Amino acid sequence: MVQKVLEVNELKVGIKDEGKKTNIVNGVSFDLYKGETLGIVGESGCGKSMTSLSLMGLLPPGVEYLGGDVRIDHLHFKDFRKKDWRKIRGKRIAMIFQEPMSSLNPVHTIGNQIMEMVLNHEPMKKKEAKARALEMLQLVGIPRPDQVLDEYPYQLSGGMRQRVMIAIALSCNPEILIADEPTTALDVTIQAQILELMKNLQDQMNMSIILITHDLGVVAEMCDRVIVMYAGEIVEESLVVELFDNPKHPYTKGLLASLPDISEQKEYLSSIPGVVPVYGNMPIGCRFAERCPQAHDRCKETPPLVVKESGSRVKCWLYEREEAEVIM
Repeated sequence: MVQKVLEVNELKVGIKDEGKKTNIVNGVSFDLYKGETLGIVGESGCGKSMTSLSLMGLLPPGVEYLGGDVRIDHLHFKDFRKKDWRKIRGKRIAMIFQEPMSSLNPVHTIGNQIMEMVLNHEPMKKKEAKARALEMLQLVGIPRPDQVLDEYPYQLSGGMRQRVMIAIALSCNPEILIADEPTTALDVTIQAQILELMKNLQDQMNMSIILITHDLGVVAEMCDRVIVMYAGEIVEESLVVELFDNPKHPYTKGLLASLPDISEQKEYLSSIPGVVPVYGNMPIGCRFAERCPQAHDRCKETPPLVVKESGSRVKCWLYEREEAEVIM
């Protein structure tokens, strides 16, 4: 039986203003299993990054947990205080951020930044922590690691800085690694190297990865399962092969249709009409209804339920029929 390492149940994250709640992440639920890579995809502003920050206890000022729960083993995040987050962040669950130059401290050496993570979580002395830092730089394939220990972030290339971020994240052997668009700012060659590095390290350490991206090509290469988010909600979840071969939700179909195909000659790429609804002014019914080519009156009046359809979970009225299994 595959071990479940993370459970997210009806997670709601948003803003409270004069007693009014505005959900940015609205009722997100999913599980993560040992050794798997789970992709979270969707266009900008769909709630991917806010979901990942909520799993790290790093919500920005003014944003807070409004409901639901996140669980690792017997630990419930809804009961956490700041000191509890400090114990688990970096040790049990770690994160690689989108832009390493703004995530690394420009006035501290690379070695000190890795050592800080190790000393916060492991019973080591400085000499031992420095040896661990050197070991991590070697593990992520940084050349001349003994010299890089004493260098500053500005002295490294973008690819090397991202490798340093990976070294920091993995320095305490976390069970779960969240990678928030880890290759966005890198050129294609370096992207491939970073993704290959992550796959190799995952095999070595048997850790689970949540990969947040808008790049469906990365999803196809890296992920076992994939979640599609739209306007703060999960609209589809399935195995990655099933998603590409047989997408269910109209939004997922629109995303896949927008990909260029080298076997076809087109003057224009397909696109999804309209824009994402604004938080605080969401539609009453399905949040995708105004942009959906298959929407009907019920879609605009009532939020759809999540149902199981051919091994996938999909939130759409198109699959509301007797043989579909409704997930409450």
